[in-house]
Amino acid sequence: LDQARREDVMVALRMRDEPLSHTHGGPARLYVAPMYFYKSAKWLSGITVTPEVVPGYWEERGYDVDAWVGRSNGRDDAPTV
Repeated sequence: LDQARREDVMVALRMRDEPLSHTHGGPARLYVAPMYFYKSAKWLSGITVTPEVVPGYWEERGYDVDAWVGRSNGRDDAPTV
């Protein structure tokens, strides 16, 4: 929940004052600015809050669960703000 509540994480419904198009992930897209784009899910149909982290499609294939830009490539600086 701490990650979801960041100011740079949002569920986008509009782009340039227009409804989000299918091409851009509409009708709803999760946008997670400080993480690699496999965390910014297109065509969002729901959000489920769980007591533990549940690996998704990409994580089951070896991608980092915490996909902070830089940190998941071995850098030790703080996540992008």
